[in-house]
Amino acid sequence: GSGFFVSDDFESSSVSQQPAGWDNFVGWQSNNPNNNSGQAVYAVVDNSRAYSGSQSVHFKGGAAPAQIVKALPQGLDRVYLKAMVYMSKKLGNEANDNHEHIMGVRANASGADNEIRFGQIKGHIGTNEVPSDDIAPPQSQWYSGPEITANDWHCVVVEMLAGDLAYHQLNAYVDGELLHSIDAANDWNNGGVNGNAHWLDGKFNYAFFGWHSFSNNDADVWMDDIEMSDAPLTCDGLEHHHHHH
Repeated sequence: GSGFFVSDDFESSSVSQQPAGWDNFVGWQSNNPNNNSGQAVYAVVDNSRAYSGSQSVHFKGGAAPAQIVKALPQGLDRVYLKAMVYMSKKLGNEANDNHEHIMGVRANASGADNEIRFGQIKGHIGTNEVPSDDIAPPQSQWYSGPEITANDWHCVVVEMLAGDLAYHQLNAYVDGELLHSIDAANDWNNGGVNGNAHWLDGKFNYAFFGWHSFSNNDADVWMDDIEMSDAPLTCDGLEHHHHHH
């Protein structure tokens, strides 16, 4: 591995500004104007709610994405993403839902047309790949399963493993519990990214965090203590934290 590691608690960024050192993907544009004075969609530092310290990032989005983005180093064969997440709506075990996501990786800074999206798919915690638009888990699990509950802090870790694996793998942990996994074609609903076992290839260019809904669900999402690495990340010590409001 490259020893890649990024950690941001947003304490040193200015309130109501895009967090320092990050790009954005707001309203379908890369590095759009991004502020919370009159803008309906934004991703800015906020001091009304935090998991640690006094600041976090507040994402306000819906059908239009509100995300912060960071370029990944070249040559990664695995990516681990972690965030403390607080959402105004739950994910998982939700009837009639289509899809929304809170983090992932993408090929291009300027578009959402080639990416791995982790969040909720057909009412179940899961993953969407584009451009194939395949979704996981399969239909037998839709509209059921575990929940990432609204209005509380949760630790979300998503690991994406490519490298020399015969079939690329994704695992998602919430508060230390494995809730969603892809490691075979039958974990997908539509055949498995057009039969591509190496479905993470070309995706490890940018990582993003925020809110984007294909269910017309507007939401307020806060994230704190974001980490990105090429080595495993955990929620160790989570039970020892106090929730700061």
